[in-house]
Amino acid sequence: MLFVKKLPWTSLSILFATHGVFGWLIAASELIADVDRPWVLWLMGAIYILLIDLALTAPLTLIQSVYSSWLKSDTRAFISVIVGAFLAVLILCWINVFIRILVLLSAGALVRLDLQVANFGDWQAFSVLIVFSLVGYKLGIIAHLITSSLF
Repeated sequence: MLFVKKLPWTSLSILFATHGVFGWLIAASELIADVDRPWVLWLMGAIYILLIDLALTAPLTLIQSVYSSWLKSDTRAFISVIVGAFLAVLILCWINVFIRILVLLSAGALVRLDLQVANFGDWQAFSVLIVFSLVGYKLGIIAHLITSSLF
């Protein structure tokens, strides 16, 4: 019972709502009508959510060690700058797609920070993030399927 009381319910409800809207948008997309098996796109969305949650709970030392070993030479640093500039152009060209990604990332980061303040471990935070994210995503898909069959 103490575990439930420690949960940051405000940020978890924001995470739940954002992933619900994401599930609704995936279910309502035009790609679903063109595909024989729409569950493949839903599975890809779930894998994407899993990767976001995994990235938010990955230890920072692992990320720092990868970047510090990569940027030791000038050539690698130059390649990183060129790739970063290319990615920035892609983000600006497809801003409507990346805004959705940024909203999901920011909601997940908010929950991760609240869980870190509440002294949750990495695996506990990952499990809380993945449960609320996937349940919200699936309920968004189900809500769209129900409302589209009614109207």
